Amino acid sequence: MEKIVVIGAGNVGAASAAAMAQGNLGSIFLYDVMEDLAAGRAMDINQASPSLHTDCRVTGSHYADVLADAGIVVVTAGIARRAGMTRLDLLRKNLAVMEDLSRSLMQFCPLARVLVVTNPVDVLTWYLKNTHPGMNVFGLGCSLDTLRFRFFIAEAAGVSVDSVQGLVMGAHNDDMIPLVNHAVVNGIPLAEMVDRKTMDAVRQSTRTAGTMIVQMLKYHSGFYAAARVVSRVVESLVLDRREVFPLSVVCSGHYGYEGIPLALPCIAGSQGIDRVLEIDLDDDEQQELSKCASSMAEVIGGLS
Repeated sequence: MEKIVVIGAGNVGAASAAAMAQGNLGSIFLYDVMEDLAAGRAMDINQASPSLHTDCRVTGSHYADVLADAGIVVVTAGIARRAGMTRLDLLRKNLAVMEDLSRSLMQFCPLARVLVVTNPVDVLTWYLKNTHPGMNVFGLGCSLDTLRFRFFIAEAAGVSVDSVQGLVMGAHNDDMIPLVNHAVVNGIPLAEMVDRKTMDAVRQSTRTAGTMIVQMLKYHSGFYAAARVVSRVVESLVLDRREVFPLSVVCSGHYGYEGIPLALPCIAGSQGIDRVLEIDLDDDEQQELSKCASSMAEVIGGLS
């Protein structure tokens, strides 16, 4: 059975552990440096197991050696975005967390597949990969944004979300690229179902959804949707489902970029990212991707 360790027992981490337990994805551990927090969260999750129809248990710990021999590590540790904060504001706060975690990851589970969820996810993924080139690390990227994109498409088109296929790529920030021209409803191009004004509104709603939730919640960000998509990515790893997600990767020639972290469509399988998919982008989309890459280059340039 796969050993899965979730680092960070806050809202996203605990909800992700609960979702993975419900899916019986493996032997699940919840780790947090705050004494008793992970154990208390795990106890709460486990006592919900009868209603979740699972015998999978979550074990909580505040000792770093719980990472030993982990096959999959999900990093959610750090502070959540609050009202008035940008994702770059978060970088200053969460970079120190990554510095400490990277040492523990290399000490206890250097071969683990590491999924970064902590924001700003693209930059923090780059930091871990740049610090430890051999680490099998990738980030959640625009996977949550893609979930939101599909929701807004379904609302606009008046159809079930199960009928919608769509993708957001580029970066998990305001420069994200909701690919409306590639979105389909059971094979029918979105452009044949809604007008251009509606498509533009869907793009804008997708880009601002996270910020709107933060502004409404004030002291933390959303976590229900994030936890579900984290569980879905981990499921694809555990079961080798080879699902496609827009994950944060450090480019090595992808889309013409080198050493830049971007959220790109990836096949997620048992070994991690099996392949980065290069899709045809129109001129406007290529310009938007170039904007993402330029902003990322500027940020990591300040960290190098």
